[in-house]
Amino acid sequence: MSSDATGTLTGAEERKEKVPSPHLSHLVILTSGSSLYGLAERVVATESLVFLAEQFEFLQPHLDAVMPPAKKPFLQQFYSQTVSTASELRKPIYWIVAAKAIDYEQMLLLMANVKWDVKEIMSQHNIYVDSLLKEFEQFNGKLNEVSRRVRIPLPVSNILWEHCIRLANRTLVEGYANVKKCSNEGRALMQLDFQQFLMKLEKLTDIRPIPDKEFVETYIKAYYLTENDMERWIKEHREYSTKQLNNLVSVCLGSHINKKARQKLLAAIDDTDRPKR
Repeated sequence: MSSDATGTLTGAEERKEKVPSPHLSHLVILTSGSSLYGLAERVVATESLVFLAEQFEFLQPHLDAVMPPAKKPFLQQFYSQTVSTASELRKPIYWIVAAKAIDYEQMLLLMANVKWDVKEIMSQHNIYVDSLLKEFEQFNGKLNEVSRRVRIPLPVSNILWEHCIRLANRTLVEGYANVKKCSNEGRALMQLDFQQFLMKLEKLTDIRPIPDKEFVETYIKAYYLTENDMERWIKEHREYSTKQLNNLVSVCLGSHINKKARQKLLAAIDDTDRPKR
């Protein structure tokens, strides 16, 4: 047998030992909103992996007992780096469903049309709240439809709701940070809108506390801070982006602080590490 033939055989044998590249069946559609972007298939795949990881956890004492001492570090590495992380895959896999299931961009557009420099306290919330709640109701309905095909475990349902609510609350803050003019009454209207959203949302989900609720409330209430309190608040609240804080200083505090004080606060924002959104 020639060396070329030997080399060919070796290559063929090597290919046999490799795990074939994964491919998605053409029957699985991940782009359709009606199926919540392949949620049923995502659940089957992800929860099967989580189940396998749980079985490996049960097997660990047995595998540890039969493994040669020299190989035990590899087994420990497999458990610490692979098996223990299986359940963590739920968050990124289901995040894409939550990101697409609610039309967050539409909410920003609706918020941009709201007049926030009103002169009197409003008793009626804005329509963007109703639009957002309708999106959540439709999401809940689609979730129930998918669960008729494939059982959705409670941890999965909770992760989906948590992702959706977090994204919605962060979109609300972004919408408030886009405001060009705002009065005290306008800030009160933001509080009214958010309380209406929370009240109706709590009827749709059992998740408590509502994720990122404080993220929105703290931002709205910051409008009422004095100049000195605001400087300290900026340094303490690193979770808000530079743009969001600049809006608080320029639009919200702008009317009742002088130019020098405003520049001082804007400099404090630039000096602090935070998301550059």
